[in-house]
Amino acid sequence: MATLTTTLQLVSSDVSSDPLSINQTKALTVTNPSVDIARQSVATTGQFNILTTANSSITYVYLKNADVTNIITIKDDAGNSHMDLGPGEMAFFPVKGGVGLEATANSAPCVLEYGFWTKS
Repeated sequence: MATLTTTLQLVSSDVSSDPLSINQTKALTVTNPSVDIARQSVATTGQFNILTTANSSITYVYLKNADVTNIITIKDDAGNSHMDLGPGEMAFFPVKGGVGLEATANSAPCVLEYGFWTKS
């Protein structure tokens, strides 16, 4: 077992009439299987499987679209769209066990930076 410390910070002085300042930190206990950081070219046809439905545990996933122009769509293994990652955008979230996760580029191949850690 290992500890993965996450931090989320959202700050803005002009998003609303009041300043926004959210800062949350959480220590997560994780185990194998895991992928610390990897990069994968994602095509516009087919999909890149980040997690398969065979993964029965909750898994924390980090994703970043390293492309400067194009969008990557993230779906579950059933093909349901979960999110679009625009150029340079990132996400960190837990994925329910047995669901699976895949990525497809929308209009041109993109590089996806990713990592995942299994909840202990």
